[in-house]
Amino acid sequence: MYVCICRGITEKQIREAVEEETCSMQELSSVMGVGMDCGTCTEYACQLLEKMKQRNGSVKSGRS
Repeated sequence: MYVCICRGITEKQIREAVEEETCSMQELSSVMGVGMDCGTCTEYACQLLEKMKQRNGSVKSGRS
């Protein structure tokens, strides 16, 4: 699913960025351009980023 229509950024691309240690909206914006145009995607991208960080934290610490 597309998260950022303006830049054509998908959920998968954000997940991959988080797996590669992108840890903030500022990093997503500077690396991928998320939220840099109309800004409509910012809230959902932020939610997705936090969800992925929590999931990755659970996996890295051995919790499921």
